[in-house]
Amino acid sequence: MLILRKYRIPLILLILAASSPAAAQLRIKPLPVPGFEQRIRKYIDTLSIIDTHEHLVGPEMLSNGFFLDFSLLLLQNGYDDLISAGMPDTLYDELFNEELPPASKWKIIEPWWQNSFNTSFNRIILYGIKHLYGIDGLNASTVGPLSDKIKKAYETNWFDRILLDSCRIRYLIKDGNYMPGKDNYVKYVKRFDNWLILRSKFGIDSLAIQQLDPIYSLEDLEKSLTLAFEKEVRKGMVAVKVFAAYYRTLDFARADKESAKKVFRTLVNGDMDFRISMNDAKPLQDYLFHHLMSLALKYDMPVAIHTGLQAGKGKIIDNSNPEHLTNVFAMYPGLNFVLYHGSFPYGGELSAIAKNYRNVYIDMNWAWSVSPTYTRYHLNQWLEMVPVNRLIAFGGDAMAVENVYSELILARNIVSDVLSEKVGEGYYSEDEAKTISRMIFHDNAERLYKLK
Repeated sequence: MLILRKYRIPLILLILAASSPAAAQLRIKPLPVPGFEQRIRKYIDTLSIIDTHEHLVGPEMLSNGFFLDFSLLLLQNGYDDLISAGMPDTLYDELFNEELPPASKWKIIEPWWQNSFNTSFNRIILYGIKHLYGIDGLNASTVGPLSDKIKKAYETNWFDRILLDSCRIRYLIKDGNYMPGKDNYVKYVKRFDNWLILRSKFGIDSLAIQQLDPIYSLEDLEKSLTLAFEKEVRKGMVAVKVFAAYYRTLDFARADKESAKKVFRTLVNGDMDFRISMNDAKPLQDYLFHHLMSLALKYDMPVAIHTGLQAGKGKIIDNSNPEHLTNVFAMYPGLNFVLYHGSFPYGGELSAIAKNYRNVYIDMNWAWSVSPTYTRYHLNQWLEMVPVNRLIAFGGDAMAVENVYSELILARNIVSDVLSEKVGEGYYSEDEAKTISRMIFHDNAERLYKLK
């Protein structure tokens, strides 16, 4: 007993020392010269950014809409959190498609904002209105002045000023429709999910009408996908986007042609409103997915896939588990696959996948605003497990430039903190940290999407 008492204090100190942060990493590099945190942060702030994923509403569309006021900042993420807090989704049209004054919109929103002001999405909104418009807080007394400032800002070249000057974005990759007058820095990914989630006669007829070419056979359907793909290649598409996890599982099996033909015949022989389940349609959808992959391979086009959390409500999250895709990665070693959103909440699975498949890239876009804590934790893990040439840091996945600005500040903060911690422990040198930051914010995306 006396011996235990004698060694109790040293033993406790030993345990504490073993669990302290200083022992978290191998010390490979000499400890840095003081002030390294500020130097790393300053370097990151000066970097040109390649923003790999946005859904921005362009100025020309804003001028014709009913949301050129504070409600613009709620698209899409802030609105989703209001819905999650209990707001009826029937209020969408009233908020965004009807001409209501800001005070009336706020009256609708306020009860649900008071229940969701805490989320990262909504803190990003608050940061933007404070630092871009000089308004502190979102409430009944501020929505009017804020809306006036937003309208005045968009009478100028505000859109470009925020993205090019404030954010230092060199290229921005937009999901979907083209944005007039922005070709010098806005590039595009395109979706072909109308083929990948096909399960009705109406869907087949709609594809035929779009191309003014009838679809009578599976071969005709394949041809329609090929023509649509090649049209987008000619228009400058930089990647294929697969959005299917919002509707079905990412488990794309290698379907044989006869099984696909059987599903096709079932659909074309039905009435106009005839549709089958996703599970019954899967052989046809899977067959078309692999046709799409063959086109991406032929044209050396990266394939970006939505993985992890889906926007909105009521989605089946397991549909978007990146583990479903491992057969695809193995089947197409010559294709580069970009897994969006840090695959939240499947960050550990994503670590193992990217470690094992050298054609898989991790893109952290949107994850910063979904959960800064998740992204900080997994960035540490990805840096320790995955070669840095396959890590891509930023995309806001936003509809308003103000939210891009705020989310980029957040991303820079977290990357700077994570790298500074590792430099402080001697795991990386200061120069290595700067190299990593340049690669993940710019160089890797530039190379992958051929933006030079």
